[in-house]
Amino acid sequence: MDGVVLRPGEGESLFDGRIVLKATFEQLCITESHFPDARDGADPHFHRRHADSFYVLEGGLAVLVHDEEKLLEPDAFVCAPPEVVHGFRSTSPAVFLNFHTPDGGFADNLRARNRGEEGGFDSVDAPPGSGKPPTEAVFLPPKEGERLETNSRTATIKVGREELALLEFELRAGFEGPDPHSHDDHVDSFYVLDGEVDFLVGDEWMRLPAGSFVAAPIGVTHTFGNHDGQRARLLNIHAPSTGFHERLSRF
Repeated sequence: MDGVVLRPGEGESLFDGRIVLKATFEQLCITESHFPDARDGADPHFHRRHADSFYVLEGGLAVLVHDEEKLLEPDAFVCAPPEVVHGFRSTSPAVFLNFHTPDGGFADNLRARNRGEEGGFDSVDAPPGSGKPPTEAVFLPPKEGERLETNSRTATIKVGREELALLEFELRAGFEGPDPHSHDDHVDSFYVLDGEVDFLVGDEWMRLPAGSFVAAPIGVTHTFGNHDGQRARLLNIHAPSTGFHERLSRF
């Protein structure tokens, strides 16, 4: 399988561009959603076999987890583990990323609904407060999480679960990144939040701006850096985590 490189605005567009599929792997589905105004998103529900997570890029979301709704601003993050009831709505024009780990049939469900078909995936409607208690759920305002500092970067762990490790990296100029490598057990992907980031995918280097997405499936050589630019920020998503967040914490 080849790597994925999507520049800003690129991806599989559904519902007249309101939802853009960025990653459609068995281990991971990522959508970039564009809500033009305050509107309902998803009624309370849970997933039996996968986690559902949100990262706000612009505007605001109200996300329910179990029986509590919290208002999220840009750079806030939420993760609802399997069997934890959740739902969401936008509170203003908003852009956000949604991560289903593993996919659980979510991408094909969206495609079916886009064609006007009923669809269906690993999702069960449920009233708020039902399902499992939210002991492993994550609500993180901007800049919060476990921070890991080096001279050239700050890595903030947003969530570390079996299904998903999601980190926010701030890269200083001159950050070289890890040596080129590949994984044999998970998908490694990136979404550029601010500035420009250098990526190696396969045998090609490229410098990509905010809004770009890169994914390295199993067996694809990759790395990233900030070789000669200003500070940059990106999300790094490992699905499944394979303990990546724990390994990074030891360095």
